[in-house]
Amino acid sequence: MKIIKVSIKYNRIGIPFLFLVLSVFSCSSIDKKGGLVVLSPHSASSSIDLMDIIDTVMYVQFDDSVLLSGIGNLVLTDSFIIGTTNKYGILKFDIEGHFLNIIGGVGQGPEEYPSGAYNMAVDAQNGVVYAFISPDILLSYSLTGEFLQRVHVQMPEGVSGVQYPEIFQVQNGLLYFYYMNAGAVGEKPLYWITMSKDGTLIRCRQGQENRISFCEGVVLINNYTSVNDSTMIYWDNFNDTIFYVTPFSERGVYLFDKGDFRLQETDDLSSLPEKRIRCSRIIDTKKFLLLVWNSKNKGEGLSYNLYDKDTGITYKLRDDMIYDERGNLSAHYLRMSYAKLKGREYLVIQTKAYRVENIPGALHRKLDADDLEGNPVLVLIRLKDE
Repeated sequence: MKIIKVSIKYNRIGIPFLFLVLSVFSCSSIDKKGGLVVLSPHSASSSIDLMDIIDTVMYVQFDDSVLLSGIGNLVLTDSFIIGTTNKYGILKFDIEGHFLNIIGGVGQGPEEYPSGAYNMAVDAQNGVVYAFISPDILLSYSLTGEFLQRVHVQMPEGVSGVQYPEIFQVQNGLLYFYYMNAGAVGEKPLYWITMSKDGTLIRCRQGQENRISFCEGVVLINNYTSVNDSTMIYWDNFNDTIFYVTPFSERGVYLFDKGDFRLQETDDLSSLPEKRIRCSRIIDTKKFLLLVWNSKNKGEGLSYNLYDKDTGITYKLRDDMIYDERGNLSAHYLRMSYAKLKGREYLVIQTKAYRVENIPGALHRKLDADDLEGNPVLVLIRLKDE
């Protein structure tokens, strides 16, 4: 089984030239405050296609050794793929989609994690997979699935109502737990926690002001992106600063603009005011920021902006978000992540096998007549590097 590489020969204007042309006819640029770039959902001056920044699309069809309805928390490296499932737990595949092994196991035992109720992180450099179980259990396994150890982690004092982080990440040998405005009313919101691998608390980062409200049952998820092995881009919907977080420092790198689009703690988060638009994803690449703006709680109102770091110009990605014209395949409304493989940058999404069945070479194995959906297919959208 092999990664299917589909070359997309788009005879379009190259993106650097396109940026130059558009900048000639546009006076719009990103404001800066205190040296930081200011971001807004309303700052786009022109529109471009997603395909303008793509040079190749690759499809990875997971084999049918295990039947998957989907796979989450994907970690891609040059040699393997790891992800989570409710039924089987943590699974490992080679980079071509062959199933290799289960890591740990689902259950209630001391060496197991409960189905769907854990966070997973991978230390690829040292070959360790971690599973965090709220409130304070950390399990570790080898890449081949053997149990290594179980430790109790040291959670910060004075923070209540905190359960699972939105992102659990290994950065330069330390464990990071990232939260979105977590904590109880009357407490300073929790942003992130840094721990050593033995569970010792190193650092706790909280907001400056106490929370004044909380909408029970409402979850506003930010999909944080690892810029590299040591850096995470982090933001909170109620804070104007976007941070780079590393084991050595944390610094503001971007600011959200002021305006009616910003969420307020007094908002009814179960039914956001009409003007509110939150940023639910930022993908930070070498050349640009891809920002996903969400004007609804459940994702119906998604729009996409592209901020070019060289020119300082923001573009709106056209709503069709087509990444492969042969199947009219769109990334709109699909969860998008970022990976760097063999030095190249990729946007990563999942799709159903039947959606790419008619694209020549996309599937190496025909779909079963009794299972037309088949296992999910990973789409690796390689970005231009020019």
